[in-house]
Amino acid sequence: MRDRDDFGLPEQRASTGLPLSIVLLSVLTIAAYLMIGDALSNRESRGVAVYTSNFHSNQSNASE
Repeated sequence: MRDRDDFGLPEQRASTGLPLSIVLLSVLTIAAYLMIGDALSNRESRGVAVYTSNFHSNQSNASE
């Protein structure tokens, strides 16, 4: 008679189909969401400004 805690041998080969399909479906859903949102927004594109600090360059000048 089998013990109720005896579940048999461990799995020998794991299937990766389900996790990969979930990840792929998630990526496609996010991409579609972004594309649809971009198409529905009627705003004109604005220029992007990037401001960087000069902290790193000031540090290197202070050591000289």
